Amino acid sequence: MKTKRDDLVMTSSLSNEAAHYFYRKLNYVDSGALLLPEEPLEIIFCKEAIG
Repeated sequence: MKTKRDDLVMTSSLSNEAAHYFYRKLNYVDSGALLLPEEPLEIIFCKEAIG
């Protein structure tokens, strides 16, 4: 990733899925959220790219 000069990695997970625990364990930081009607919260994670 770093060879493309990308400095940030972003991903997301629904709050009702176990994946958000996995991303936090990998040192991703909560960066925001998306709340849509009748949908679980979508958590947005960011992490600095390793180069």
